[in-house]
Amino acid sequence: MHPIRTEQGQVSGSDHDNGVSAFLGLPYAAPPVGGLRFAPPTPAEPWVGVREATAFGNAGIQILPGGSDLRAAQSEDCLYLNVWTPTADPEAKLPVMVWVHGGGFLYGAASEALYDGAVLAERGAIVVSFNYRLGVFGFLSHPETGTNFAVLDWVAALRWVQQNISAFGGDPGNVTVFGQSSGAAAVRALLSTPSARGLFHRGIIQSAGFEHPVSADYTVDSIVQLSNTLFERVGTTDLDALRSLPQDTVVKASLTRPAGATTPGRLHTPADLVWFPAVDGDVVTDGFAAWPDDMPVMFGTTQDEARYFHRPGGPVGGPPVSAERAYTSATLAVMAQTLVPRRADDVLAQFRDRGLSAYEALTELTTAAVFHEPTLATHQRFAALGRTAYHYRFARVSPGNRRSQMLAYHMSELPYVFGHMAAGDRPEADYDSGDTAIRDAMQHAWVEFARTGTPRTPDGEAWPSCQTTNPQLTVIADTVEIRPLDPSPLTRLIHSTRADAAAN
Repeated sequence: MHPIRTEQGQVSGSDHDNGVSAFLGLPYAAPPVGGLRFAPPTPAEPWVGVREATAFGNAGIQILPGGSDLRAAQSEDCLYLNVWTPTADPEAKLPVMVWVHGGGFLYGAASEALYDGAVLAERGAIVVSFNYRLGVFGFLSHPETGTNFAVLDWVAALRWVQQNISAFGGDPGNVTVFGQSSGAAAVRALLSTPSARGLFHRGIIQSAGFEHPVSADYTVDSIVQLSNTLFERVGTTDLDALRSLPQDTVVKASLTRPAGATTPGRLHTPADLVWFPAVDGDVVTDGFAAWPDDMPVMFGTTQDEARYFHRPGGPVGGPPVSAERAYTSATLAVMAQTLVPRRADDVLAQFRDRGLSAYEALTELTTAAVFHEPTLATHQRFAALGRTAYHYRFARVSPGNRRSQMLAYHMSELPYVFGHMAAGDRPEADYDSGDTAIRDAMQHAWVEFARTGTPRTPDGEAWPSCQTTNPQLTVIADTVEIRPLDPSPLTRLIHSTRADAAAN
């Protein structure tokens, strides 16, 4: 493929065997270092000649290790994006799919192999992924500069897409932002970011986000308190002094507790999830400032989300141990009181009546309370608002996930969405022909949604949108089926506490 001209200069990429070209490590903003640390992003500098775009740009500083191979160095100089395209014809006007990576806003990178966009682009879309500032570097609050720098990074990446993507064969008037976990929370936050309005036209929210622009638990006051704690630890609030601190000093001061520390009797993810976008009334507002009435949204969860956090072989980061030893009835009781304080006894009674082990009960409880019930509330809210929204549940369990008992865990849908799986007929294969069929169906639905705003089954049937009467969702299991929205008794019980709280 010939070099492509962007607003910053010409770039050359590399060609894949499937006809897709990759352009990696393109700067979409200036390096946020020195005087630009803890500041909104500024435009990238232009260059002379042809820039070789065949290697990923730096990943953001990993506040805590995520366990994946980033395939890139870490640096505060991390505002780079990647483009995969099946054509460079400016007249092609293909749908554009912009991926926001997950990792609790603390780790992860667009360069991870799981997020490679080449296979998805082969379906007829331009795929873009980008890095952004993580943790304290993206979300510190300072009275002179504000907060939500990472949110502004996302906006800057979307603005780059508007300015440049037509040269890669994409349609700047048809941009879908999609993400998973904290990447999904980012998509949801963008719906409430006024400066993002008009920069994207569809959104896919996978396993996070839902009811709030970020989360009811993360407010601007909590970010201010966290930032004040950091200022105390490093001994200064002076912005120039903060910008001159070694990055390791900043990272260490940003942690609210040592990595892996636990509260006795309670489980938590090891990610120390405290640095989040917050509704500050400026960058992110309450409501839907960037969600036009005609913008469709797709959202959903996996069937067994919590098995990613509560592993069958023991907690993440700990030594391998049986589920019976790692997850006890005492832990279950504490978590029931924590997650459903108004009805904890009723929750535990349900589990006793069903004869579930503590581990099985715990994973169901966390999945229902953190993922499935908020998704139910979102379905109802979006339907009541008259928004065009599509609700799915991913429940396919591959042979490998059946053997490991991870089931349809948090992130398990990503190999299907991006198409990275090697199917085999042998019993020890991680994926089989059933999985490749579901991969094809999911990629078809995701790209069709990006192209037209309506996800469809492989035979052309439109997914049902959220409705207040006879609500339905699309279930992706061994086949793709449209089913009535029928929450589990546990999800219904938890949902009843939302109504009780509103009444009081």
